[in-house]
Amino acid sequence: MVKGSRQEILKRIGDSMRTWRLRENITQQVLAERSGVSLNAIRHLENGEGATLVTFIQACRTLGKDRWIVDLEPKDEISPIAFAETLKRSAAAKPRERASKRRLA
Repeated sequence: MVKGSRQEILKRIGDSMRTWRLRENITQQVLAERSGVSLNAIRHLENGEGATLVTFIQACRTLGKDRWIVDLEPKDEISPIAFAETLKRSAAAKPRERASKRRLA
């Protein structure tokens, strides 16, 4: 679980984006142009004032931080064999019965 309030989390993300932008030695304007988003969107992102998911993704890609996006994907993968066994068990299970309709008197 991520610790901190929503504002603290946004601030940490913004600080990380700023750090990586500065390591690449580019201005907010250049990042915005390369990302295809507005300068204000980058400012909001870096200041922890909230930004759209599109702004975050575009900025990550521009800064070469695609891994940040990939790390957000679910990790619970099921093997093909386990999936087949799940299907087999569900097919053999008793079919679900419908609830009876409520009768009006």
